[in-house]
Amino acid sequence: MKKFAVVLLALLTLTSPMTALANSNEGKEENKAKVSKLESDERLAETSGEKVRFDGKDIKINSYLINRSNYVRIRDAAALLKDTPAKFMVSYDNESQKVIITKGENQKEDFTYVEKREEEEEIAKTNKQKIVDSQGKDIELNGYFIDGYNYFRLRDLAKILDFGVAYDFKTQTVLLDSKDAKIEDIYEEGYFTAPINKIKTKAGEEDIRFLIYGFEECPYCQKLKAYLDKKGIKYIARDIRDSEGKKDEIFEKYYKDMTEYNDRVYYPTHIMTLEKDGKSIDKCVVGFEEKQYDEIFKQIEENTYFVESK
Repeated sequence: MKKFAVVLLALLTLTSPMTALANSNEGKEENKAKVSKLESDERLAETSGEKVRFDGKDIKINSYLINRSNYVRIRDAAALLKDTPAKFMVSYDNESQKVIITKGENQKEDFTYVEKREEEEEIAKTNKQKIVDSQGKDIELNGYFIDGYNYFRLRDLAKILDFGVAYDFKTQTVLLDSKDAKIEDIYEEGYFTAPINKIKTKAGEEDIRFLIYGFEECPYCQKLKAYLDKKGIKYIARDIRDSEGKKDEIFEKYYKDMTEYNDRVYYPTHIMTLEKDGKSIDKCVVGFEEKQYDEIFKQIEENTYFVESK
């Protein structure tokens, strides 16, 4: 009887929430250890289990996630787009060792999906494969070499091959469209609407929203959030690294007058909005420096920060 009790206790221990939590933490630590061992030109690629809808139909594709972006084999993309308006053919020239992309022609192979274990990990090494179009013109396309094949970012392929890629945040689904290259990401209503803070100023309480465009791995994003947390400020943070449309919108609206940031959206990009008398006044700050934010909040208190441009 004692022996049975000991075995039962051992089984309960193995299946207890604390054991599951320990195993989860071990997995996270193991993942950190893997990342720390990577070379400078290597990344950790994880089998993507994301849902995909292609021209309105649910499908599965062979892809890896690297830094939250889907990467696919260029030949798989060509096979998937066979017999569509965005069709293209991929070939390889042994003499020049270049991949050749020919738009408007069908890939010979049909698309096939290869089942893989979810969260299966591979080492992705920076790709140095040269790619040209049918006229011999170089195509700038960065990718990774994974498990013997060249993989490229799905959104980058879409840009040069004129098919649409977007993400439905409501259903967490990758959207692919062979007819519309300008499809846009789908967000839940209010996804980018930050809560209102009642901030005390010399002129009385002001309604101010704080919206951060950033991501978890960004150290300055975390410093900004910690600073706002310390002040008791309510905010929302949104990761838009994969949302080309949203990045273009932000760049067009806020970056025009920032000559030091004239090439792309940087993180964190922090939008502070004063809601007053039915109007909204936005201020954009890029990066994080504590002294700068101390001065900003001082100006907010003195009602001198949100001044409309003439």
